[in-house]
Amino acid sequence: MNDKLLSAVISPSSIGLPATVTSLGNLLSLLIPAVVSLAGIATFILILFGGFRYLTAGGDEKAIGEAVKIITNAVIGLTIVFGSWWAIRIIETVFGIRVVQ
Repeated sequence: MNDKLLSAVISPSSIGLPATVTSLGNLLSLLIPAVVSLAGIATFILILFGGFRYLTAGGDEKAIGEAVKIITNAVIGLTIVFGSWWAIRIIETVFGIRVVQ
């Protein structure tokens, strides 16, 4: 396929991304949604891992405690990330600025 045609079809602006990162605002606009998505995926994996450890603990109180700690920390981490996300949204609303595109 012709390179000019390909670049016209799949340009960053055609999928909603800035063409280049020209400022800190552009960089944050790209990173914040990605971080929130990765945090959700990581939380899901950690909850699965903690649940597996809980199921395979075999009644060992120490192993059960570690599994519960993994699940608790995953939920706390996700709460912090989403709390930050909502704080950004509130700042956008109150000050009328656009942080995330």
